[in-house]
This record gives sequence, structure tokens and C-alpha cells, in this order.
Amino acid sequence: MNELLQYKLIGLGEFSHGIQESWEFRFNLLKYAMKNTNKKIMIFNEMSIYQAEHIINNTIWSIKENKDIKYDGIKIEEPIQNGNSVFGKLWQYCGHATDSKIFLEIIKYIRKHKDRITIIGIDNDKLDRDYDMYKIIMKNYDENNINFLWAHNHHISTMNLSDDTFKYIKNKNHKYYCGYYLKKKLKDNYCIVLSQAYEGENRFNGYCKGENCNERTFQLKYFNKKFKYDKNKKYVNENISDNNDNNNYQLLTDYKEPFISFSNSYYEGNKYGVQNYDEIKLNNFNYILFWNKVSRLI
Repeated sequence: MNELLQYKLIGLGEFSHGIQESWEFRFNLLKYAMKNTNKKIMIFNEMSIYQAEHIINNTIWSIKENKDIKYDGIKIEEPIQNGNSVFGKLWQYCGHATDSKIFLEIIKYIRKHKDRITIIGIDNDKLDRDYDMYKIIMKNYDENNINFLWAHNHHISTMNLSDDTFKYIKNKNHKYYCGYYLKKKLKDNYCIVLSQAYEGENRFNGYCKGENCNERTFQLKYFNKKFKYDKNKKYVNENISDNNDNNNYQLLTDYKEPFISFSNSYYEGNKYGVQNYDEIKLNNFNYILFWNKVSRLI
């Protein structure tokens, strides 16, 4: 963890929105940074701008008053679905895909340490969002802080946009994920930590249908699906305990297989509901955060 904190911006990616371990690692690293440094900490998170503001400003959106109002506690809502939009218990503070017990604990921790920790939402809630993510990050970036970027592997990476994103955006000049622009700007000051696992279980909240996900549906009730990626079996370390939350991972520097990637939507027609398999080159990352086995987000 000390080695990661030497970088100016640390991107911590998740290969699926629906796994527990990526959030555990982020939270543990956040607490480690708080304990072992005296620096201010900035978290750039793949979430809506207003949700991060609600966490920091102790506010919520009042449907009745049609504006933000002060609310010193944490508002637990009744989950609702409006057409194809779904809102979980924590919709004031995070998206339905992220809604979880551990994110609730992260909210509490950030609020307890607001003198040092700030969280900023970087998602404009559109498909064409990665260049905007980059602009938001650079507008608020301070090299004197510890800066974390929490997002899906795709947004952390320097890759071209996937076909099921690029096909639907209007500005075809925005053909890269956020990490490409960050790496170009910050160079070696940006640490890219992507994640992978051999097997486990994902939590989903919707479906993608058709080629390049031309129809996406969401639902309030989560569902879980197991997976196993045989090409990752060679990286399994039998000496690591899956039950040890503090040391159940490896940080690999040599990884040569296509990346398995999941969306929060289950891709019908693809084995395990996989979104895609991304070709990753060694110069596209600093570390691979690898688990033998992962569990669904709860």
C-alpha cells in the first residue's frame, strides 16, 4: 500500500460493479492513507455529481420542495422504479449498482473525516462521459493531496471506448476512456490499478440485449450469477485465503490475458453475462489487483 501512495493519482478499477472485494480494497486503502499520512485525500468516484455533494454537504434532494435541503443524517429511502430508472435505498448518495452496506460505511467514514477527505462525483450520467470525467478530475486535482480515482476498469484504463459505448456517442473524437487522457497529462504520476479474478459471483440489476447492447433494461431486484474465467486460473495463488479480508489479493505486474469485464447489466447471449474481453498490453497498467475468488456486492 505504501508503494501505491507514492503516486499523485491512483486509479483503482473494478472489473465488475457487482463485486464486494473492490470496495473492500478501496476502503482499506483509504483508511490506511488516513492512518499513515497527514495529507488531504480527494476521491474522484464514478457517481453522479449531486450524489457526492449530498455526502459532503449533508444534503438530500427533496422531491416535495424540488431542491436540495439540509439533512444531517443519512437518508435511507424506499427503493423505487420509474420506468427504466431504478433508485435504491441510498439513491441520494450513490447509484443503484453501487448501493450496498460497504458504501454506507464509506459514507459514514467520509463524513467523520471531512476535515481531510473530499469526494467528487465525475459521472455526467451520459454515455459520452469519459472526456468530461477527465476534465472534472483535472479541475479539482491537487498534486499535494492523495488522489484516488474509483471507477470501472474501463474508465481507469487507457483503452479505446468499447463498441457498445462508442457506437452511441455523437462526438466521435471522444474515442478513449478517461484513463487515456489522464495518462497523457500526468504521465508516470498516474498509477493504473486494474482488477481481475479467477472465479466468483456477480450482482446485476439489469439486462443488455442484442448486439452492442442496443436494448438495456433495469430492475429493482438484484440477481446474482456465478462465473469462472479459465484463462485466469494460472494466476491463482493457493497460499492466499479468500476469507482474509486484509490479505486476500495479489498485486501483479505481469498479466497477459484478455480482461474479463462485466457491466451492472447482464449481457444476454454471452456466457456468464460478460460484457466483453479486453485486450490489455503491459504498458496499459501498473498493477493488476487479482483475487482467486470474489463475492457479490451486498
